[in-house]
Amino acid sequence: MPQLLSVVDRNQWIAELATLSTSVNNIVHRKPLPLVSYTDGSTGEVTEIDAFSLANDDDHNRAFARCFDTLSEKGVEGATLLKYLTDLTSGRNTYGTASELLVYLWLMDQKVPFDIQIPVAGTHVLNPQGSDLDGKLIAPSDVFFDVKGFGFQEALVDRLKKKLETDIPGKWVAIEGCWDVSAEDFQELLQRKHYDQLLADLAEKKAVTRGLLQFIVRDRRAVQVSHRYSDPYQFAQENSEYVFRFAKQFCRREPFVLILAHHPWFGGLSLNSDFAGSTSTFTRAFARRTFIQHLRDTSSVYDVTKGEASKLISGIAFLNISQIPGTSDRGRTLRLFLNPNATNPVSGLTVDMLRNHDPMSVELDSFAFDNY
Repeated sequence: MPQLLSVVDRNQWIAELATLSTSVNNIVHRKPLPLVSYTDGSTGEVTEIDAFSLANDDDHNRAFARCFDTLSEKGVEGATLLKYLTDLTSGRNTYGTASELLVYLWLMDQKVPFDIQIPVAGTHVLNPQGSDLDGKLIAPSDVFFDVKGFGFQEALVDRLKKKLETDIPGKWVAIEGCWDVSAEDFQELLQRKHYDQLLADLAEKKAVTRGLLQFIVRDRRAVQVSHRYSDPYQFAQENSEYVFRFAKQFCRREPFVLILAHHPWFGGLSLNSDFAGSTSTFTRAFARRTFIQHLRDTSSVYDVTKGEASKLISGIAFLNISQIPGTSDRGRTLRLFLNPNATNPVSGLTVDMLRNHDPMSVELDSFAFDNY
């Protein structure tokens, strides 16, 4: 995590990046961006934790600077780089943009040729209005991809806990039980109607249950202990429909890979630790359910069935973006799962290209003997 409190707003972060990156320096001289503070001016409390954490870490700043410069060298226009810089330093869009940039940097370090920000017409994706995809691998065959920041489980628990502790002054709230619930269930608890009922129940009972989650209100003490348990198969089952929220970007006639980027600072701690192989277990189970579970589902996803839509996801890749290229961190970085039922499969040559640079850092599963 960041070393010292030093960078506390957008201007300071951009100034830091500009000292490391020629392209960032050129961008900001052409168009200064509005000030965004990452801390509360009166209390000093960090209000934009994602931006603050990244802005105060030297390794990440060097990685972002190198990414901007390398994209510039690839011919990416200044207006596009400015949009990335704006979103990265905004606070609100920081994690998603950081995920995208660090995926680009990983691909560039892998010597994988690709283009970025690809507008795709409605005739080529499920969304009839068309969509903008984050990129396209261009050799040896075209593979479109989009990047999503992944790790909602811990991030949403933390958000819910902080909100409850704000609304129950002087108390400490433990969220125990099993956190392996769906993203929709977490988000429902944060909606006004359900959140207000949870708050009222806690005021009355001090301990309530919502599905697999247990909420307990305690007096604040110097040392607090809570516990939870985890089941990667349960988590995969509860989130078997997660990727369909991005169905508008599924390509009809070309291979499409969804890249789920995870980082321990932004809700991906359990994915990065891989305790007792839990990450490999979860990611494989998650991909398997996405590819296989819905084949006979006739519910509609745009103008196709969910079963047909599940075949348009050619692969799911989990990328550990905390292992910054150029640093001393080592370990498995990419977990790539290929859909055995893909309408538009990823070619073996493309897979070989992704594994060429450092095959020991890539886990690959094609489910070749597991299609049921």
